[in-house]
Amino acid sequence: MMKYLRTFAFLILLSFTLAACSDTKLVTPETEGEKLKILYDDAMALVRDRDYVDAAIIFEDIERQYPYSKWSNQAQLMTAFCYYKSTMYDDSLDALERFIALYPGSKKISYAYYLRALNYFEQIKDVERDQSMTKKSKQAFYEVVNKYPNSEFANDALNKIDIINDRLASKEIEIARYYQFNHQWISAINRYNKILEEYNTSVYTEETLHRLVEIYFSLGLYDEAKKYASTLGFNYPDSDWYIKSYELVKDLS
Repeated sequence: MMKYLRTFAFLILLSFTLAACSDTKLVTPETEGEKLKILYDDAMALVRDRDYVDAAIIFEDIERQYPYSKWSNQAQLMTAFCYYKSTMYDDSLDALERFIALYPGSKKISYAYYLRALNYFEQIKDVERDQSMTKKSKQAFYEVVNKYPNSEFANDALNKIDIINDRLASKEIEIARYYQFNHQWISAINRYNKILEEYNTSVYTEETLHRLVEIYFSLGLYDEAKKYASTLGFNYPDSDWYIKSYELVKDLS
């Protein structure tokens, strides 16, 4: 009797096991893809709610767990975007460097370069501090312009370069004014010329030309003074700085 019961119990257990196995679905590419889409949609919902850090964590999970899926490269780019919006610039830059290395032919590669430049741009300090990040940002925006001149990001990259040049030129002109007002003429001339050579689209170009007129006039080098006054008048005829320069050189023969 006990033998019969043990046999019966075994048959019952076996039937449950077989039934459980019959209910278990194999993971197919379709079901895996559906799961991945749900994860991606969840992350995008967090982005819309501006919960960028939690969104970045999900995007990173997608990138890590499904590196060969069609969602992986987009998830990587969204990781970079979310960290950028969270002001976690180093993490954003790391994600962008991976994206640029792995997907150089992506349709969104121009955006990756642009976002990298924005990460540097947002870290620019005031003009009294180290300007290494300012220079990195300028170089990165030039990459956008040179590599992807017809992209939707090229115009804004050029605008950002102008802003950066203004910042860099403001530092240079402060130093140049100091040299000029302390009669260190050669040092002042060198600084002003640097502004004209490297930042000639900055808002300080007009003042720089006038300051050179002042210096050469003070040194008695009137031909040089007239040359810079002429350049200032030709390019900026309505400038207040030109009026000042003209008053200096108008009586020179």
